[in-house]
Amino acid sequence: MNEFFSPTLDPRRPKEHIDALPAPGGIRSLYDSVCFCNRCNSCAQSCPTFRLRQEEFFSPRGRNQILRLVLEGKFKIAPYRRLIEKSMASCLLCGACAAGCPGKIPTAEHVLEMQRALGVRPLPVLLHKILSWRTSSPRLFETTAALCRWAHNSYGVKLLRACGITRLPFLRWINHADDILPHKITFLRQHLKKENPPHNPGVLYLPSLEAAYLDGSLGLAAYQKLQGHQPKVLFGVSSGLFEYVYGSLRRARHAAQKLMMSAGNGSTPVVTDSADVFFFIKNYPRLFSHSKVWERKARRLAARVRFIADYLPKKPQIQGINRVQIDKSALFSFENEAFEKTEKIFRVIFKKNLLHYGYKDTPTPPFGYSFRKENLSKEVCFCRVKDIARTQTDAVFFLSGLSAMELNYWLKKYYPSAKAEHIVRLNG
Repeated sequence: MNEFFSPTLDPRRPKEHIDALPAPGGIRSLYDSVCFCNRCNSCAQSCPTFRLRQEEFFSPRGRNQILRLVLEGKFKIAPYRRLIEKSMASCLLCGACAAGCPGKIPTAEHVLEMQRALGVRPLPVLLHKILSWRTSSPRLFETTAALCRWAHNSYGVKLLRACGITRLPFLRWINHADDILPHKITFLRQHLKKENPPHNPGVLYLPSLEAAYLDGSLGLAAYQKLQGHQPKVLFGVSSGLFEYVYGSLRRARHAAQKLMMSAGNGSTPVVTDSADVFFFIKNYPRLFSHSKVWERKARRLAARVRFIADYLPKKPQIQGINRVQIDKSALFSFENEAFEKTEKIFRVIFKKNLLHYGYKDTPTPPFGYSFRKENLSKEVCFCRVKDIARTQTDAVFFLSGLSAMELNYWLKKYYPSAKAEHIVRLNG
């Protein structure tokens, strides 16, 4: 009966591992999913890290085989732990490999499972602690975020950099954060102080981290697109995506439950400005496959979630933009509903000036990848800028604010004739 045995990475902590992974025909267990890889290597040329390194350890196939051998007990982690951690941490989690895979194997999900088993915390300790407070201690997070905003806007961070304090290993991430963030950080709450939430909202707006706390003008632009539907902003809650990618799966479930309770049991659409968050909420039911009650609630919320592209103006005012691209940077998937809808709208607006995103084009690192340890962000972004320069693109539109901030920094440095924008910046 051994052929029916499905090994697990860490049987002592089952709640810290996902037991339902996406597959074309439904869902699979982790072991079934990783065994579905037949090592054909169709994914290799779509993987940005493999194209940079040309090493099997940095390919989707290599990462899948490491996980399979560990599951089957044929590979000892201890002697190669450093190399395994480097291989997993370098993965963008962009899902480009799944798009090029005949079996649509979710290698990015496999990488996350391996990181959970290793107990790896990819982000710097201080940054991870601050961001985790958004779910565990919202008030403490708000206070810390306000303090960080003051330090950035009052040039306190610039002073720390000039003094060399941010050269300390545990503070180096501050330098990159200071580079990519807007010149002046604003909170969405600042822009909506005079707004009174409606008693019977037509939509519930769930702002992303960047729209709520890093660039309030982005959240305001999304809010204005929803004005005709009496929007209510869901402050103080998150989707749990940060915990799912960088922290505890148990806390990710807790955040998801809190969001479901905040959204209520009605049919009011829940709108988000981040493709990462949209796709994650769509997959909420997988988080609760162990509980029929919560799985049913997750399915209801997944059916209600909408992406901001559904509320874009049909005829926006476009000035000074000719050749444009839609950057398909997102966690886990290149081919989700949010991108399809956005592309249809942009085809109508820009017609022949909308450039095709090629199979081998390098994606912009999504969701804070540049702050991870052992990341290849600089090399990946440089390849992305080269792709943009080669096609003489004027503007690159994103479905994620963080990715737009990341690319804008590198465009200003290497190709200033182009700019990166979130799609809500389309005026109407």
